[in-house]
Amino acid sequence: MLWGPEDYLIDGRVAEILQTLAKQDQNDPEVISLDSSETQLRELDQLLSEVSLFAFRRVVLVRHPVWLGKSKKGAPKDFEKIIKEFSGQDLGPLHLILTVNELPGKKLLDVIKATGKVEEVVGLDPRQLGQWASSELEKRGLKINREALNALTKSNRDMYYLINEIERLALCNPGQTITVQELTGIEQNITDLNIFKLTDALLRKNTKQALKALNFLLNKGEPVTLIVHMVSREMLFLGKVQALVAQGQSASIAKYLGKQQFRVDKMRRSAIDPRDMAQIFSRLAQVDFAIKNTSQDNNFLLETLVIDICE
Repeated sequence: MLWGPEDYLIDGRVAEILQTLAKQDQNDPEVISLDSSETQLRELDQLLSEVSLFAFRRVVLVRHPVWLGKSKKGAPKDFEKIIKEFSGQDLGPLHLILTVNELPGKKLLDVIKATGKVEEVVGLDPRQLGQWASSELEKRGLKINREALNALTKSNRDMYYLINEIERLALCNPGQTITVQELTGIEQNITDLNIFKLTDALLRKNTKQALKALNFLLNKGEPVTLIVHMVSREMLFLGKVQALVAQGQSASIAKYLGKQQFRVDKMRRSAIDPRDMAQIFSRLAQVDFAIKNTSQDNNFLLETLVIDICE
């Protein structure tokens, strides 16, 4: 099981493992990649009871398995049973790789450790992230000034978003030195009226500032689906922090979630009552569905969502 805050780095570690196996066998392994769906446990059980017909080695890769958590009734117990049966069989070169952003509960973790290995893929600090971004730009024949590099590394965007931005910069600005003006959707200062200003205002339940930030984003042309995604992500993070605080884990939340301490502190200062979270998630789901499946005015939907969260 590989775990850590950045899917980009985790996927890189998966690629390293697959390359090592291919080098050992002098042949590529058969890789079966599963997404996170309700039918996965049944499918996983079937795949782990078979051997590959087309390659010497089979690797079953499961990204973000929902059944490692407590959301599915009976899922943790079913997964424990599958793993124990899998470890008790002699199926030759058959491997299971799980990737998660957070560790599962202790009981499941102990089951995994007893039959395999748990490896943390540590995220990058701001200095390392800056070095990585500079290196990726240099590979594409670009340079970047310090102001723009700081904007990239302090944007709170994940590394997949950043690598896509780097690819866009290379396509649109070949051979140039990148400045802040060339960046898209990434502000020099995350306290500006951008998407993080919106989520910060929501956390404070400041309706006026939240609507002002939302109108700025809409006028700037930010995709409404991205706005809903970012708000949902912040609310999910808030819910996790509130749940861990309620469990008395205040001292180790940042390390447990793999996030910076200042982000955890911001969540703990939020004016949103934990008792309101269920209703907020319900409204987010309603708005997300309406935007993707109806002809309702998207700006109106987002404005009412902001007011509902704040008031």
